[in-house]
Amino acid sequence: MTEALIYTFCLTLLKGFSEGVLITQWPEYVFNLAGTSVDFQNDTDYDYMYWYRQLQGKEPVLIARYVAQTPTYEKGFETGFKVGGTERKKWSLTVDVKKDSDAFYLCAASFHSE
Repeated sequence: MTEALIYTFCLTLLKGFSEGVLITQWPEYVFNLAGTSVDFQNDTDYDYMYWYRQLQGKEPVLIARYVAQTPTYEKGFETGFKVGGTERKKWSLTVDVKKDSDAFYLCAASFHSE
């Protein structure tokens, strides 16, 4: 089986200024075998959550957004990725690990949809 090294990073998208709201995301990085899955979790008080994938040497690409407890997946990410959340604003991204899953997975959050 092929291994995949996956990193995560979280950022906050704000209009105006920061009110000091913290986003906590885990795990920071993982190393899993192809054919398994990886769950990324985070806690925040924001209402809109976005997940991105950045392949080495490329720009981040939006995987999905999670708004009003409804995931919306971008073209090409309809399978192999699952976005979820709870009313307590605990967010998650599950990635089915494949041999080409090596990437940075980024979350971003906002109080607004734009």
